[in-house]
Amino acid sequence: MTSDADTDAVPAYESAPPTHEGLPLLGNTHQLVREQDGLYEAAAQQGDVVRLRILGIGDFYQVNHPTLAKRILVDDRDQFRKASLSQEDLGDLLGQGLVLSEGDLWERQRDRIQPAFYMDRIADYADTMTAEVRTAAADWTGTPVVNVEDEMKGLTLRILVKSMFGSDIEYEDRGVRDTVRALQEPGQPAKQPVARMVPKWVPIPMWRRYKQGIADMESLIEDVVEARRNERSGEGNDLLSMLLTGTDKDGETMSETLLRDEMMTFLFAGHETTATALTFTWFLLAQHPEVERRLVAELEDVLESDHATFDDLPELEYTERVLREAMRLYPPVPSIPRETTEPLELGGYTLPEGATVAPMQWTIHRDERFWEDPLAFRPDRFAGETDRPQFAYFPFGGGPRRCIGQQFAIVEGKLILATLARCYHLELVSDPAVDLSVSITTRPLDPIEMRAEPRSQR
Repeated sequence: MTSDADTDAVPAYESAPPTHEGLPLLGNTHQLVREQDGLYEAAAQQGDVVRLRILGIGDFYQVNHPTLAKRILVDDRDQFRKASLSQEDLGDLLGQGLVLSEGDLWERQRDRIQPAFYMDRIADYADTMTAEVRTAAADWTGTPVVNVEDEMKGLTLRILVKSMFGSDIEYEDRGVRDTVRALQEPGQPAKQPVARMVPKWVPIPMWRRYKQGIADMESLIEDVVEARRNERSGEGNDLLSMLLTGTDKDGETMSETLLRDEMMTFLFAGHETTATALTFTWFLLAQHPEVERRLVAELEDVLESDHATFDDLPELEYTERVLREAMRLYPPVPSIPRETTEPLELGGYTLPEGATVAPMQWTIHRDERFWEDPLAFRPDRFAGETDRPQFAYFPFGGGPRRCIGQQFAIVEGKLILATLARCYHLELVSDPAVDLSVSITTRPLDPIEMRAEPRSQR
């Protein structure tokens, strides 16, 4: 590893960053289709700012250094707005929810929603988390093999809807699995060039499935909101109550359109990222028995029963390290695209106004300058103090726009991991060589199937 002085250095001034080698006309599109993670890792070998050329996107500047990530997200954030790329990808799905909104609208919404994520509220949500994960653990009894990604998505969606929206949802009965797949399809490596080049109004099968997915999700939202309005009166402390009754600084309540956008944002993004983190946690534990043994030893020492509660969490230190290390290797959000508002210097290079720049968790989290043996699964990296740059690890983003649900996700992830790992050993039965989509989110393209063995029978 290099010294702090070396890692904080910026390259000598040049007019333009290096361009990752590609093909005439296609640029790096063929590499994106074949192996996204490999493309980004190969590009990162060329420097801290590297230009990629993608059909339908154009120039895309990959940023591979913590200091530059901090500048984009924190220090000089006014020079970097939300990328039009993000709006094109997610605008019809998430509208003007917190992920995509800007300026005064974003500030008003953040202020209105933030109280739902105070730690005392999360402590209340934890009771629901515990109840739902205990139900999931019971449901696995007698189930020989589970698709762990589907299981985690179903569980985190039920937790989100019940704790934050005060409602129940049957993941399978409502077809949410197929809905989420339809919404994710344009982000798959092989589908991205088509998604960039073919407008959404063209009725190809992918866009028809995508639009139906949005309609299905909106139908789910309508049912949840209608149930709340019929069942409750007055103000509550959960997220949906704040969305329905909360007022901004001018005393105005939220419009129906904005209510839809925020609900869609939390339903889609709120359960997906935590499910991804847990999926890869199980995937890694199954291949590192020494880490699993140490995790289980902590659970046996701390937990008084077969499930974890909110009060147990402070003592589950190794459990949290396991989760954090999984998010280092497989960050649920692998990059954070921004767009320059003016011509500027970045990392010693000149970028034009309107350039898409993306601080890349995928490469920074795996950079040997900041992480010894970076591809190894070592939870103890997160024990004690470190001299790494602040943005060597930023799975939840950073600055004012850091994920509002970070603490909710950590509490939820620890409770799920602790309870299920206390009850079951998960053995990987599918191919450990999993193809990945490293796009809007990181996710496996192949099913990760695992045999759930009750620990009482081992």
